[in-house]
Amino acid sequence: MKKLLLSAIITSTIGVMASPALAATTVTVNGGSVNFEGAVVNAACGVDSSSSNQTVRLGQFRVAEFTAKGDETGRIPFSIKLNNCDTTVSANAAITFNGTASTDANAFALQGADAAENIALKITDSTNTVVVPNNASTTQKLIDGENQLNYNASLISTEDTVKAGSANVTTNFMVTYS
Repeated sequence: MKKLLLSAIITSTIGVMASPALAATTVTVNGGSVNFEGAVVNAACGVDSSSSNQTVRLGQFRVAEFTAKGDETGRIPFSIKLNNCDTTVSANAAITFNGTASTDANAFALQGADAAENIALKITDSTNTVVVPNNASTTQKLIDGENQLNYNASLISTEDTVKAGSANVTTNFMVTYS
């Protein structure tokens, strides 16, 4: 019995002494960085963060769909959202998409070394008016609160014959309030 009691005391003493060695330790490692971007503007509205750096997925189209100059794909909708608009500051807004015009001055040139040839990106507004590169779109009337300015993007052939490749364009946009 004494041996059993002594054995239990020794085991519990070793367990207590070993506990700190088995306990989890706190470790802190560098996890990366978080970038915060924003602006304070003196304008009628603020651009919604979902509109600031969006990607419009155009999809894939076959070369055979472009058989003559002016052939166009289906239009892909996208929008620019404006928040907290105050129509006592400005009643209207227009968007300017900045970028390189294609040989057809009403469309944007595709970008990149592997870009499709004789194809351009066309943007139209909610009234189906073409938005010319580096020119303001049709002015749209604002309402107080949230506004959504709707646009469409499509690919258009600038010649009768096209060559396959990527169809990427990056434009920066500006909002003009009036």
